[in-house]
This record gives sequence, C-alpha cells and structure tokens, in this order.
Amino acid sequence: MSRLQSLPPYLFSSLDAAKAKARAAGVDVVDLGIGDPDLPTPPSLLDAMAAAVRNPSHHRYPAQRGGALLRSAIADYMARRHGVTVDPSGEVLVLLGSKEGLGHLPLALLEEGDVALVPDLGYPVYAQGTLLAGGEPRTFGLKPENGFLPDLSTLPGLFDERVRLVFMNYPNNPTGAVATPAFWSAAAELCGEAGAVLVNDAAYLEVTLDGSRPVSMLASADHRTRRVIELHSLSKMFNMTGWRVAFAVGNAGVIADLGRVKESMDSGVFGAIQETAALALGPDCESLLAGVMAPYAVRRDVILAALADAGFEVFPSPATFYVWVRVPAGEGSVAFCSRALEEIGLVITPGVGFGPGGEGWFRISLTAPDERIAEGARRLKEWR
Repeated sequence: MSRLQSLPPYLFSSLDAAKAKARAAGVDVVDLGIGDPDLPTPPSLLDAMAAAVRNPSHHRYPAQRGGALLRSAIADYMARRHGVTVDPSGEVLVLLGSKEGLGHLPLALLEEGDVALVPDLGYPVYAQGTLLAGGEPRTFGLKPENGFLPDLSTLPGLFDERVRLVFMNYPNNPTGAVATPAFWSAAAELCGEAGAVLVNDAAYLEVTLDGSRPVSMLASADHRTRRVIELHSLSKMFNMTGWRVAFAVGNAGVIADLGRVKESMDSGVFGAIQETAALALGPDCESLLAGVMAPYAVRRDVILAALADAGFEVFPSPATFYVWVRVPAGEGSVAFCSRALEEIGLVITPGVGFGPGGEGWFRISLTAPDERIAEGARRLKEWR
C-alpha cells in the first residue's frame, strides 16, 4: 500500500458531500459543522491590507521564513501576551497557515518507520502528516474523566526508541479542554526524557469566550533547554482563515529543521499579508481579539440554553468556538449526526471524525450567522 493509499478519507470532505446532497434535495440546511469564521476580518486590518497590497516591494517573492517586521511583531506579542521570550531571528518561523507547519513537522523530524504520538481525539493532520512522511502514528487517549487531557502517568508505556514526535493541542479541538502550566511542565519533562519533540497546536489559544487566557506551553516548558515548539494561527484570532498566515515559535533547532522543509516545499507568506499580520499582533491586538470573540460568546449562550432545555450533556469549557456534546445513550455519533441532517436539516460533526475516542460525542461550531445559530438551536431543542 502506498503512503497516499494509507490516508483515511478526510472528515470534512464527506461532510461537504452530505450537505450538498441535502441542499440539492431542497433542504434548508443549517450548517454548524466546520469551524470557519463567518464574520469578516476587522475593518482596521482590511484597511491596512488595502494599503499594503499597493506597495510594489510586496509584489516580489516574500521572505521564505517571514520578514523581520512580522517576526519581531510575533516576538513582541509572545512576550506581551504570554510572558514568553523568543528570538525573532532564530526561534520564529512564519507559516502559510498552521496546517502547513503541522503537516511538515513529520517530514522534518521523522525517519522512515519512526513514530509520532498523536492524540485520540485529534486534528486528522497529525496522523496524516506522519503517514505521508513514512512514519507511524501511535495514539494516546483523551478521556472525559480526565478533562480530555492525556493521563501523563500512562504515556511512558507508549514511548520506545522509535518515538520522535508528540503532538498535543490545547485549547483542544474538538473538546475545548484547556491545559494548565503544571501539565505543560510535566509533559515537556516526559518528552525530554524520551528524546521526543513536543509540539502544541495552539491555534485556539486566544479563542476564549469568558475573558480567560489559556497558558502558552512555552511559558512552562523552556524552549531553550527543551525541544518544544508551539504553532499559532491568526485564522481564528482575527477571522483570517482565508489569509493563510500563522507562525511557529520555540526551540531554535526544531524551528530550523521545520524551516528547511518549508524552503524545499513551499514559499513565504505574501508580504502585504505579513505587514497586516504584524499590525494585528501589535498594540491593538487585545481590542481586536475582544471584538472578534464577543459574537461567539453570545452564540454559545444560545446553543447552551437549547441543549440544556433538551437534556443534552455538554463538556464545560469556555475555550474554542465549539461546543462538545454527548450523543444520547444508545446511538453512535455518525448515526446521530446523519439523522440530524436527515430529520431536521442540521449539520453537526460526529466525534469519531477526530478519532475513535470521539465516539459518543458530537461537535457544534459557532461559526454561523446569529440567525442560523438561533435556528439550529430551535431545531435541536424541538427535536429531542
């Protein structure tokens, strides 16, 4: 079997097909499936982009690893928001979206037959990137009784001489679980003792709906003595999913390895986007974030009220713009979500799309217009 043939079907491709079929049949579909912000990028950033795009210096090939302006802005942001000091010249790498970095990490760090530990539940790219690199994904469980954090006391049993990379993701998609400083310190120590690189997919680090601020892994795990890196994304922070701009920060050696793959496989981020991203991460970052997150908090309250009225069990978390909900007893997650589309025209994501550990759960995304959120909530409430 080829590496390509070893890849499972991509979850959201099948969801798109099911939605298209329902719409073709005339169904008024309420789509609360994929987490793609429906609201526009903040106006001040659009204005900055409109001006930057006319700068002819941006019309040439961009700096492969990111220009000095954006790398410095990233370093300032990490210090200001998360208390983490990174050297912009060697500990920061600008990415074409965090998915690019996650997919390229196995190519940078794994030899044929090496192992990456990936969470079950988890973003499919962790395992898929490992397979495409000729590696072997080995899963560790995230259980509700442990707050959807891995039980670090059991992880040593998964380590052997082939384990080179460990993926984690907090705040977590799909559950919304949040990690503590003590957890990150212990996880970094464990991976360091095993000689494995620890990466946190921090795409949702700034997506909190109650004003709280989850901690950066790097605030507890010293990237200058540990092989740890963290990937951040502006996609969810500023409603910029289509812009494709993100960054990796952390251990200089790992950043350099990832940068070498990037130089071989793709190009840098368009310079005008880099200039706008630097502005977004600057002094106005906090106010921009507050404006982006406010609608999700209102939408979450609408959904939670409907779920409570209908008797659904919800995993409590203020992080991410998802709601993680237990499927009613006696029904599988795929069957339940398929029935939701068929019977009430509602698209929700089955938990097993994120791994076998998601069986018995489903995910609701809050990235739909307010009126569609309200309609989806109404349908859920009346359906039960």
